[in-house]
Amino acid sequence: MSTRHAFTTKDVCAALKGVSRSRVHAWVQLPPFSGIPTQERSARRFNKADLLTFAALRALEDCFGARSAQLAQVSAGIHQYLSTPRQTSIEEWIFIPLDGGTARPSQPELVSGAGWVIDMARERERVDRYLGFAPPQRELPLMAGVGQSGP
Repeated sequence: MSTRHAFTTKDVCAALKGVSRSRVHAWVQLPPFSGIPTQERSARRFNKADLLTFAALRALEDCFGARSAQLAQVSAGIHQYLSTPRQTSIEEWIFIPLDGGTARPSQPELVSGAGWVIDMARERERVDRYLGFAPPQRELPLMAGVGQSGP
């Protein structure tokens, strides 16, 4: 059985190094977070999919200069994509259409219009490092001659 973790705004800021609390508060005004009821005088709690969504929103703002109106159109689709169980791989690129469609895996045949492409594997690794998970080991090339004795 897996343990579910809940994260606060402070945790989000720490996981995404350099993100301010006010920036996180702006993101929670976007869908789907804006539709989630909160309790007065109680810290809002987030899950891993929320952390990854915030990482994607940060990438859209920092790398592409996306504005809050654009983020409002795509944030729910990004969250839905990241909340859906799927097997992840070392490389995971997602395509987010500019017209506010649903985020989906980026494959040449699936890109049908203008949009953004984000390296979610990098964002997952960032969140996993914060959570204390070691990044997956990549296969190293076998060096010829290692362990062989001389003539």
